[in-house]
Amino acid sequence: MAHFTDRRKTRKSILLTLLVICGLSVSMVLAGTAGSDNAPGQGQEGKLRVNIRISIGSTIMVATLEDNPTARDFATLLPLTVTLRDFSAAEKVSGALPKHLSEDGAPATDAGAVGDIAYYAPWGNIAFYRGRGPDASGVIKIAKIISGIEALNQQGNVRATISRND
Repeated sequence: MAHFTDRRKTRKSILLTLLVICGLSVSMVLAGTAGSDNAPGQGQEGKLRVNIRISIGSTIMVATLEDNPTARDFATLLPLTVTLRDFSAAEKVSGALPKHLSEDGAPATDAGAVGDIAYYAPWGNIAFYRGRGPDASGVIKIAKIISGIEALNQQGNVRATISRND
């Protein structure tokens, strides 16, 4: 009889352990999907990421818009075609956008990093960074290039068409 009771306890222990493992596995999968950067279209804290496509000649760049009022305002202008010119070794800039963008919540100063797309409020234009830019007031990051940045290495003026990449 003791042998039967021990087997029963062992089975219960195994069953309980399996249930706990299954429960933890499901919890980890759900938690990982809700806030993971690897989930399709999701960014930090589960916020929807919006990708944009920048066509320069036959080269395509893809960038992810930031989650800020300036980037959301910029997205309302798309599709948009601009001419980019060399401004310095670090950036290519457009002419003035069709309208000034929101500066709500913008930092006092910022410096563009390689792959950043920023709105420069004093001129009402956008800058594409192929190198580190200087710290300047009015620079507001609106997107990060995730592929195709080599298109910015072309010298001189280039025509760029920017659209949502839904």
